[in-house]
Amino acid sequence: MPGMGLDLLLARQAGVISRRQAIRAGLSAASVDRLVRTRRWRPLHPRVYLASGYGPGDEARARAAVLWAGDGAVLSGAAAAWWHGLLAEAPRTLAVTAPARRRPRPGVAVRCRQLDGADRTEHRGLPVTVLGLTVLEAAAELGGPAGEPLLHRALREIGWADVLATHRRNPTLAGKALLAAAAGRRRRDLHHLEARIRPSTGDRR
Repeated sequence: MPGMGLDLLLARQAGVISRRQAIRAGLSAASVDRLVRTRRWRPLHPRVYLASGYGPGDEARARAAVLWAGDGAVLSGAAAAWWHGLLAEAPRTLAVTAPARRRPRPGVAVRCRQLDGADRTEHRGLPVTVLGLTVLEAAAELGGPAGEPLLHRALREIGWADVLATHRRNPTLAGKALLAAAAGRRRRDLHHLEARIRPSTGDRR
């Protein structure tokens, strides 16, 4: 029964659905048009809708942006950092990386680029950049005062190896500068730690 499949799909996607998904789930094109015409489905982007009974919150915005951007698209940058739980709030403009060129939409910034498979993942049912690429792009997007602490915390949690491997696959001047700053901060932290635990001359026997 198409209705049962649609209900499950809508529940998983915060009420967001694309025209193609709806037709694959069993609706005819005429049925989709009727749902839109009678305002039971509200357009969020071309061929992407929000079903009645669901609110247009941040999750709906994120899912709609990725669905609109098409096959191979992923949530990226600060939006991906929020989706991964690294930021408390979603940015007003959501970044999406997609292999096909798209004109920006209100509230959505599109970067046209083919990502390596190692830089893509799925988290909570949504295609998104992996943590390593997420923190590099989010830190660059947010800028120094907010970006550097995010990168520093992520490096402690997920390790340098993953982030450095990601940077080698996606080299940018911004990423290089951020990693260099993080490495300098790490060296300073280690130096301060060593100074604190080093025994004083008077304590030596």
